[in-house]
Amino acid sequence: MWQHALEEINIQNNKYMESRYETLNKKLDKLKKHIHEQSQTTQRSKNKKETTKQPRVINLKEIKLDKGQKQLLELGPNYAIEKNPKLYMEELIIDIENAITKLKPAVQNIYRYLATKKIKGIQESSMHNIKHKRRYTINNLKEILKRNNSTIVKADKACFHKPKKFIFNN
Repeated sequence: MWQHALEEINIQNNKYMESRYETLNKKLDKLKKHIHEQSQTTQRSKNKKETTKQPRVINLKEIKLDKGQKQLLELGPNYAIEKNPKLYMEELIIDIENAITKLKPAVQNIYRYLATKKIKGIQESSMHNIKHKRRYTINNLKEILKRNNSTIVKADKACFHKPKKFIFNN
């Protein structure tokens, strides 16, 4: 009898927690949207003030690059492409489960539920598709550089008034 009562209590608690987290997530989404809009307006005002912006990439060999390739080079030398979530999802789930088992048994199901929602969000996210397109763009850039016998190097600070990040070089 106790098991049925305990199970019913867990079901009711899960429903309540789900509704609470749903409202909290909506509030967080509104805040993120508001902050993003504010940062965009401040960025626009900064861009208006910057009339003489120095380019990060100087193409000395006049190699023809499309818009996506130029944008990728503008990201800088420390830009790292994220792995496809499918490649690390199994390892992530195992790590989360190991961490949850170290918690008190009373709260383990709550954290499993939260982790499941986050994992589903990662799986449904389309951001990794954009990043894999960038990987394709990087491979195309490597091929173009190889065909033109060119390299990408960091600019020498003595060469220019403001140091650039890359220069196409022979």
